[in-house]
Amino acid sequence: MPISGPSSNISITQAEINEEKFQLSKRLIQAVIDSVVIVILFIIYAFVFYLDKPKIRYFTCDQSDIFFPYKDDTVPYWSVALYGTLGPLIFLILIELSNAKLLPYQKNPRFLSGHERRRKFFVCLFHGTSLFILGMSINVLLTDIGKKWIGRLRPHFMDVCAPDFKNIDCTIEAKTGYVYRPINTGPPFCTGNPKLIEEARLSFPSGHASFSSYTMVFLIVYVEARLFLLKFRYIKPLIQVAAFIAAYVTSTSRISDYHHRGSDVIGGALLGTTIALAITYLVGRVLWDYEVEKPYADFDLKPRETSRQS
Repeated sequence: MPISGPSSNISITQAEINEEKFQLSKRLIQAVIDSVVIVILFIIYAFVFYLDKPKIRYFTCDQSDIFFPYKDDTVPYWSVALYGTLGPLIFLILIELSNAKLLPYQKNPRFLSGHERRRKFFVCLFHGTSLFILGMSINVLLTDIGKKWIGRLRPHFMDVCAPDFKNIDCTIEAKTGYVYRPINTGPPFCTGNPKLIEEARLSFPSGHASFSSYTMVFLIVYVEARLFLLKFRYIKPLIQVAAFIAAYVTSTSRISDYHHRGSDVIGGALLGTTIALAITYLVGRVLWDYEVEKPYADFDLKPRETSRQS
């Protein structure tokens, strides 16, 4: 005959503790696996970035889109990396602190202990951060593969290449006239700075556009999915518009600086946006369903039925 009273409550509590330990061990294993996957992607990216050389392309003398002057970056890449990385991470931390009711001005909910709220905050923080970094690793990898394997010449290529135009034979005589000769831009065609020349072979897709689009679209979607503001409802669109403007200004500056054509920027923006949407809607679809107040066994599981009496 089942025994009711304090002893049964103790057994239930112990069972819940054991279940929580089991779920914690599963979470740690998942965290390790997730981290290993991200590290592998960054290692592949490092091999592509440092060991792979851009493809040597041909050009013809009628290609007027590679004769623009070289200009310094209006938006340096370090600034894109800075706001594109720190911006989403700062908002991610603040949003999850707010969701876990851990900010100083928030009242503690009666049904969640401080330990439970802190545990769920760190679970949500790791999930959001790992998603963001996973997408970032995919984005930089695919962007660099495109740059190296396509090798499209930047609009300022001829300015940094500095070839001897007197030795360039632009045309070939044909039966009915002349046609433009394809000219190899590999050594010894260029006489300029080798570092600038190699960089000028990486036009498509735009790295500034892909990185800023990925990070800012991720931020826009994350804010939409995880930030709940009833009294200050216009703060959310303000954050989202500011993120869009940052990516938009960064992308368009690449055209005015003659570092990219419009098609390079559009290609980069589409790549970054696609990865951000795939990460937040497919890989991270749980972001839209998880609520701190519900009695989840873990972040990736549906709420469990609680055995405690109200």
